[in-house]
Amino acid sequence: MRRGKKKEGMAVNYLKNKGYEILGRNVIKRLNQHKKAEYDIIAKRGRYCYAVEVKSGKQVLTSSDIEKLHKKANKIKAKGLLITGRYVKLTDKAKKELKKRKIRWIII
Repeated sequence: MRRGKKKEGMAVNYLKNKGYEILGRNVIKRLNQHKKAEYDIIAKRGRYCYAVEVKSGKQVLTSSDIEKLHKKANKIKAKGLLITGRYVKLTDKAKKELKKRKIRWIII
């Protein structure tokens, strides 16, 4: 099993334990004739829907990665939620972008 898929499974379990309803995994939405977006997890809790991006391994996320998550979430009228493994790092600009866009970051 790929590490990413394993981390997605861990993220699903975490979200379920926190009261989220999982609406879909690896969902591909067609945005128009030429563009589509893939969502790792789409979840719902209360009256809010969340577009969840799951990242694992040793990588550094930038502000443009956070902006992409924000745009993808907006396309489906959802809030962004970032779930990462403990080795994923964010640049300072990415952390500011999280705050600006009100995207929650969970480390599992």
